[in-house]
Amino acid sequence: MIRQEAKKDERQFPKCPFAAETLTAALDEFLANPGWKRIYDDAPTGAKRRLETMFWFSKNEATRRDTETFMQYRKWRESVERSMTDEELLYMFKTLDNPAAKEHFAALLKGRREHRHVNASGNALMSCRDFFAMLDAEGEFNSFDYDDETKRSIIGDFLPVLNGTSDPLKTHVEDILATATLKEVRVYSKNEVMYVRVVVRFLSETAEWSEPYQMVAAWGCFNELMGYAFPVGKGWRSELPIELENPENELQREKRMALRAMRISAMGNGK
Repeated sequence: MIRQEAKKDERQFPKCPFAAETLTAALDEFLANPGWKRIYDDAPTGAKRRLETMFWFSKNEATRRDTETFMQYRKWRESVERSMTDEELLYMFKTLDNPAAKEHFAALLKGRREHRHVNASGNALMSCRDFFAMLDAEGEFNSFDYDDETKRSIIGDFLPVLNGTSDPLKTHVEDILATATLKEVRVYSKNEVMYVRVVVRFLSETAEWSEPYQMVAAWGCFNELMGYAFPVGKGWRSELPIELENPENELQREKRMALRAMRISAMGNGK
């Protein structure tokens, strides 16, 4: 089942808690500057809302000296940031020149990544936009072309990565180990992040193999799952395999147990 990313942004961002004319005045002043106007006009929705908080704060410096007003401002700013996507945070990180601002947005992105590792739900499924925005924040990477044995070893890494999480994808680890074909590997050296792109099949309700799906995943040096997505076609479209939508049934469970037994037997025979 293919699901295209929704184009309409229906998020409800918090409104400015201060007089509307103060925000208007701040916007007028900053957007009179061609540089700021370009940054604002090019910004995705959430980044626009965050720029507005920044413009307002810069225009109303007295806020810094009034604790009550400052706390109102901070609550507004943090509420906007919680509503922003990774892509929008990354836009702020990449676009702003101020070192303190860059550090702030880098920390927000890093915090989100760490939160995903310990999220009680364990679900690391992401949209393609957020997944690749997360990777962009990791900086430079190297691509490698491995031999077949190393490729099998990298696919095998899905086992400790998924076993270390409560993510629903853990149920399908035997499907991945049995069918995945490795297409691309990147290593992001800054935080030793591994990115893989594979083509994989999942068991249907009748325990038959599905059509092939493209899947991307990333994990850290301690096998902590950072996120995964299912890209389709060009652009930022995502798909969720229909085989992942329903709980495991008895046929699938038995098939996966057989796959696991075959895998362990093959390991014991040195294959």
